[in-house]
Amino acid sequence: MKQLRKSSTLNLHSHSRENTVEYIKAGLEFLKNSGFDASDCPIGLFDISGDGWKVQTEQILKAQEEIGLKFEIGHLPFIGGGGEKTEEYMKAFDKKMKNAIEVGAALGLEYAVMHPNAGTEPLIAFDRKARYDSVMNHLSPYVEYANKAGLNVVVENMRVFSGARISHRYCQTPDELCEVADALGIGVCWDFGHANISGIKQSEGLAYVGKRLKVIHVNDNTGIDDDHVPPFCGSVDWKDAMHGLAIAEFDGLFNYEIAAGRLPESVRPAFAKYLSDAADEIMTYIG
Repeated sequence: MKQLRKSSTLNLHSHSRENTVEYIKAGLEFLKNSGFDASDCPIGLFDISGDGWKVQTEQILKAQEEIGLKFEIGHLPFIGGGGEKTEEYMKAFDKKMKNAIEVGAALGLEYAVMHPNAGTEPLIAFDRKARYDSVMNHLSPYVEYANKAGLNVVVENMRVFSGARISHRYCQTPDELCEVADALGIGVCWDFGHANISGIKQSEGLAYVGKRLKVIHVNDNTGIDDDHVPPFCGSVDWKDAMHGLAIAEFDGLFNYEIAAGRLPESVRPAFAKYLSDAADEIMTYIG
């Protein structure tokens, strides 16, 4: 059995988010006590719209040393919703994105994940070349900025909305995803839930991605909505998925991205233990 180190986003605990640093410290402690080895950094919680991230980052670096568990990967901001964005919106986004890259570099993250800025379109209106150009124009400056900052970035596979097979979203297929990654000279993040919604056979998709694979987002769904439920609570074929990891020779973090917002405090430790145990079970399938 290949034993990958276990990681998760911080949302498994329920500490107040009023104080970002205290929330992050509580989350790191919770993950360590729950048997995890690392964490996915919630960069969006830092004051990336201003300069407060500098002090916050210094405090978190100290906390990581004290707790004995640190952030190793993270997720950069992305543009949500559809439609054209105003010049003011894009200016604010640009500042957040660059500050987020600085946060990731200061924390020493191994990888930070980016979304390609591509919306879901009807198949009849989908223009691959136009979408490729749009994504490259959006991401290229941030890859260049990250390279100068000393942060490795990767691009994540996308999904259609609500399992609508008559629509398409650029970078939902492995060839589109790798087209962008190769052009930018970066690696890939594979979200199992996104692939499931898009009807991608996990092992085939991961075989195509191959050595480009650097980060995984582990979550499940029924193939309709991006539910982010735990493994075995949806329709992802985890044996096939782990076969794909073996083909890609992946040796990074087994990293969860699970929705936990409505969980009562009383069940959170048991929920985290389930995720840890499920990871151990799933990793027996790698081969």
